[in-house]
Amino acid sequence: MRKKGCLLLAVLVVSCGVLLGQQDSLAQKKPTVLKAVCFLPKHDPLSAMTVEWVNKVNAMFPEELKIEYLGGPEIISAVEQVEALRKGILDIDFNVGSYYAPHGAEFNAFQLTRNSPLEQRKSGFYDFMVKAHEKIGVRYLGRWLHGGFYMYLKHPIQSMDEIRGKKIRTGPLYVFFLNKLGASPVSIKPSDVYTSLERGVVEGFCWPILGARAQGWTEICKHAIDHSFYEGDGTILFNMKKWETLPDSVKEKLLKWMPEYEMEMVKYYEEAIQKEKEALVRSGVKFSKLPPKEAERYIQLAYDAWWEFMMTKVPDLVPQLKKMTGN
Repeated sequence: MRKKGCLLLAVLVVSCGVLLGQQDSLAQKKPTVLKAVCFLPKHDPLSAMTVEWVNKVNAMFPEELKIEYLGGPEIISAVEQVEALRKGILDIDFNVGSYYAPHGAEFNAFQLTRNSPLEQRKSGFYDFMVKAHEKIGVRYLGRWLHGGFYMYLKHPIQSMDEIRGKKIRTGPLYVFFLNKLGASPVSIKPSDVYTSLERGVVEGFCWPILGARAQGWTEICKHAIDHSFYEGDGTILFNMKKWETLPDSVKEKLLKWMPEYEMEMVKYYEEAIQKEKEALVRSGVKFSKLPPKEAERYIQLAYDAWWEFMMTKVPDLVPQLKKMTGN
């Protein structure tokens, strides 16, 4: 009986050990939860590829990662998100270089790129930005936004001179260009633009093709200058400490996949922009071109305005940045 009792006890001990081992194994497989936000609302037309990125990454790493997309500026204001990311309050941020450029003037170069994300990887711009972000405690993964910006107005213009003195809604991205044009920039957050247009606080705004109609802004501004400037400067950012805790296999697979995602992103936005432009025309928005020489000057002024500012902040980097960004 004693032998049988000992044998039973041994079996129970082994069984418990196996069960505990299984529980430990399950606990180890519990995915890492990552909190993500965007500088725009989650359902904004411009944010489509951030949602796509999160869904694809969650599908790629079902056992390792679970990214929770918390929302946009209603969670943390756009200009405060990168600071929250650096402090570890957030894990992932879909932001724009112009919003966190106070951390480094070189981040403004994202919007000044005239080449594709793939060309930027070949030119050294991607690696440059990885190192620049490391200095502020952030891991830069790549781009999520594509497309230029346009100026929308209440009334049509025939020349650049007619922009002089006009009150135009601005954000950090457009202010230097508007100053160059002699306009009167008025800083207004996106949620207040419609009311400001309606009340005559401003006579126009700058924005990409996507989003302006959805916000209702083109109900008031029915004229657009049909010359785009700058490039969507959306960046995918990780808190550096959180990034370093991820398994090497996850990091390697993510980095290898990012160029493919960026190519998909460019294709998606180009198709979406074309469809939206057609929809804007159907809604009554008129796209007007400036005379060729004036159009060339208009676009060049946009870039000159920013490069002149950059020369006051990081003059030693400007020649290198221009070369890497196709300027």
